[in-house]
Amino acid sequence: MGVNALFTAVSGLDSNQTYLGVIGNNIANSNTVGFKSSNPIFENLVSQTLSGTSNSQEGLGTDVFSIQQQFTQGALQNTSNPLNMAIDGNGFFIVQAPNGATYYTRNGTFSENAKGQIVDSTGQNVLQGYPLNSQGIATAGSPSAITLNTGAIAPQATTTATLTANLDSNITPQTATPNVQPKNSDFMGGYITTNAAAGTGNTSSSAISVSGMKYYGATGSAPTSLLIGNGDGTTNLYNVSEYDVSGTYYTPANLPSSSTVTAVVLSSPLTSSVLQNTAISQNSLNVTSTSGMNSGYDIQINTNGNTGTDAYQFLNTISSVATPSTNTTTGTVNLSNAMPASYPTGTTGTGYGVIAGPSSDYYSTSINVYDSLGNALPMTVTFAPSSSTAGSWNIYYSINGTAAQRESYKAIAADGTATPYDSPDISFSPDGVINAGQSITLTDVPAYVATTSSTLLPDGATQPLNIGLNLSNLTQYAAPSATTAFTQNGYATGTLTSFTVDQDGRISGQYSNGQTQYLYQVALANFIAPTGLTSEGNSLYAQTFASGQPAVGVANSGNFGYITDSALEQSNVDISSQFTDMIIAQNAYVANSKVLTTENSVLAALESSVQ
Repeated sequence: MGVNALFTAVSGLDSNQTYLGVIGNNIANSNTVGFKSSNPIFENLVSQTLSGTSNSQEGLGTDVFSIQQQFTQGALQNTSNPLNMAIDGNGFFIVQAPNGATYYTRNGTFSENAKGQIVDSTGQNVLQGYPLNSQGIATAGSPSAITLNTGAIAPQATTTATLTANLDSNITPQTATPNVQPKNSDFMGGYITTNAAAGTGNTSSSAISVSGMKYYGATGSAPTSLLIGNGDGTTNLYNVSEYDVSGTYYTPANLPSSSTVTAVVLSSPLTSSVLQNTAISQNSLNVTSTSGMNSGYDIQINTNGNTGTDAYQFLNTISSVATPSTNTTTGTVNLSNAMPASYPTGTTGTGYGVIAGPSSDYYSTSINVYDSLGNALPMTVTFAPSSSTAGSWNIYYSINGTAAQRESYKAIAADGTATPYDSPDISFSPDGVINAGQSITLTDVPAYVATTSSTLLPDGATQPLNIGLNLSNLTQYAAPSATTAFTQNGYATGTLTSFTVDQDGRISGQYSNGQTQYLYQVALANFIAPTGLTSEGNSLYAQTFASGQPAVGVANSGNFGYITDSALEQSNVDISSQFTDMIIAQNAYVANSKVLTTENSVLAALESSVQ
């Protein structure tokens, strides 16, 4: 029966050789991302009974019952790739092979392929996750392939804006002149109804179409020059060669009184392009008094008459002032900005308010807003002090270069009627806190445009802007006027430039327009018995009966760990422990080989003695 020792020793050699193979595989993969070390599980073979009693059993050796992987946490190493991910805690990434097979891995070496898919290190298996809405909430119940949209995101038109600013309470008292006279005698203005390109406007075929311009002065006294905005907030003065009145052309010297002008022909072409709804007007205004008006001052002109028709008020700049002579009762204020005149229905009025003051008392602040096509349109908001009440201000604004208009006024009705506004737009309490006008609405279709329907924007956008401006953070303290913050919710189109992944596994995209959007949330799987998974190579595991069904969820919830981006989980192989195990396996192997040689010597001696 001594020959059993030979088989026992051979089983020990085989088992410890397997042990050394496992150790060698562990050491070889000590730098493999997401690798989990293995340990052999030894078992003794069935013993035989020599004399029929349990205390006389002789073992038949050993065998490796199984090789189990150790799913302990590996160390995390930072990388420069935001799509590299590491799970800290329980869970496996879920990837799908081209043939539809599902695998699980701890190797988070992910990247984006040409199709926008997030793939593993093989470049073939696609990471699974849940698409997210703008609030970062999953929109599907089952995970699917993560495919990022690498195209441009749609722009968003501005709908809201918030301004935080202080308006200086130490302002110069404004000068109020009660009358602009007479309304219908010599001031003419309106707005341009279509885009006009630079180099045009000086011929009848390229005449500038206008609306709201009605001449009430005496025949032969029509303005010989007009102010036209450039579309950037500045204004040029052009000489007029002809006025078009429904197809009949008149020179300024023979334009009849009470004519409604439909187009204007200039003596020289436009030096810059002009946008639809840009203001056009003569550059002088008669006033009953020029007291308190100086060159360079800003002037608020209210064209409201006592009849209640027309509800315009505009902010302009005085270029020069001519005081009344001893023989006249009026002075002249020359303007450097275009101002649309009222569009009366034939009625006349006697008086209109004018407020003037140093430009230093007026405060302007600007921000880009966006239309439905993503075009950036400069919007300037100006606060002009009102002389009527201490702590009261009027608000004027300009979008995309249109003439500044007062916020309070609405578009007039088709019949030309509107309700005048005499109260200030905003006011402050004695402690400097805003108490009226905390929220206003601005639109890029100016109030002086006489239309009852929406007007298309000049750049082709299909929706006019209507911006709710929040002014609740305005203050009026004894400090220089200044803006702390001016924000709005619109943006231009943008392309995907980079990614971030949060601890919940939510992938966010950063776009060239400065926006950040949630895209996908990485799905994770967990198993009751992960040691039952079978290795498929490339750090991939497949589900087996022994592992059980996967529980699928997301990071940082339930029993799942959290995800660290720009990091990889390193192998959990402990080199020092492997060397210790190697010595143990080596000694066991050598000892078993000694048993084999010793038993062989015994058998040889037995054979010699028999002979």
